[in-house]
Amino acid sequence: MNEERLMASIEDLATKCNETPEHGVTRISWTKMDLKAHLWLEKEFSRIGIPVWTDGAGNVHALYRGKTKEPRLIIGSHLDTVRNGGKYDGTYGMLAALEVLRSFKEERFQPDRNIEFIAFAEEEGSNFGTTCLGSKLITGVVSPEKLKDLKNEETNAWEMLEEFGMHPENLVNEQINAQDVFAFLEVHVEQGKLLEQKKYAIGIVTAISGMLLHRVVFKGHSAHAASKMEGRRDPLVCFVECHQALQKAHQDNVLPEGSSFTVGKIACYPGIGNVVPNECAFCFDVRHYEVPLLAKSWEICEKIIRDTAKKNNIEVEITPLSASGGVKMAEIAQNAFKEAAQNLGYEFMELPSGPAHDAAAMANVVPAGLLFVPSKDGISHSPDEYTAPEDLAKGARVYEEAIRKLATITEN
Repeated sequence: MNEERLMASIEDLATKCNETPEHGVTRISWTKMDLKAHLWLEKEFSRIGIPVWTDGAGNVHALYRGKTKEPRLIIGSHLDTVRNGGKYDGTYGMLAALEVLRSFKEERFQPDRNIEFIAFAEEEGSNFGTTCLGSKLITGVVSPEKLKDLKNEETNAWEMLEEFGMHPENLVNEQINAQDVFAFLEVHVEQGKLLEQKKYAIGIVTAISGMLLHRVVFKGHSAHAASKMEGRRDPLVCFVECHQALQKAHQDNVLPEGSSFTVGKIACYPGIGNVVPNECAFCFDVRHYEVPLLAKSWEICEKIIRDTAKKNNIEVEITPLSASGGVKMAEIAQNAFKEAAQNLGYEFMELPSGPAHDAAAMANVVPAGLLFVPSKDGISHSPDEYTAPEDLAKGARVYEEAIRKLATITEN
């Protein structure tokens, strides 16, 4: 493991493949900057003689050949960022996987199993609101045909992929066959404060929280700003009342314990300062570690949304955008991480993950494991995102040793 090279790669990708170098890192899937990052990866893999290809979803693959045709090990994380995000989210795990293969090549280590690298596309859901889309498509969680139904204000996902030079029609033949995969391993920054607070450099994830994301549109009636306040059908007023009701439901313990919800995106239309809006659209994210309680949380929230709309004489339209997580990490992966940490002399803690990750989609079809390193102050999706180099290095070392272990076939 060449730790200095790993750190240099993180800086290099953040510098060379970034739309907003003065304001964090912006690398949205299926854009010119994303393509530039693809070329960056191709160049890095060509240096060590490993073939690279891109599937119909824009996921970048590489294959490090082992000695046998036994089920392969898959490693990696995502290549994309949110707008004005940090340089570690996704990128660290993806480049740690690259560095593992570089190191194996240099030491002439040939594993028993083939090791497949994947840099996943559209994990952040920046284009259409559906998170982990690249991993969901190749695991069959999302059907390729569903891409035609995922729309933004300009196009749908199928057409955007075609414009990017991808072939989404090939995805039906590119999905993962579970029988051909031994396990999937991912390393990621925590995006929370627990490891930092507890003073651990290594976190071994036990489960990933379930998440449901919906687009909600309150529909009222436009009017001039000079119109009387009485009698207005203002969808923004409805939104404010709805959000207050949701907060009260949480405070009064109406929602199942451990639930969380977020409105992270909101827009009014027509979006003119002197016009009462006729629509208020927002994304509503609800989470819980237990899938049945996640469903209960959404049921309660949806009732509050609909009841508030009815009370205010506002129409409401609710569209599902994404569902992720609600999965446990495989014992074989957790044990590999634990053994690696112990062998390296690192203390670790076990913890659940609130954010969804590609490991959640992969866990639907193959045994999956997720390793965390600390995030300073829990900050993520921000230019202020930071993890100390020594913690990045420790995580990469544990990751490398776990990969080496699972890629080696041992007699029971």
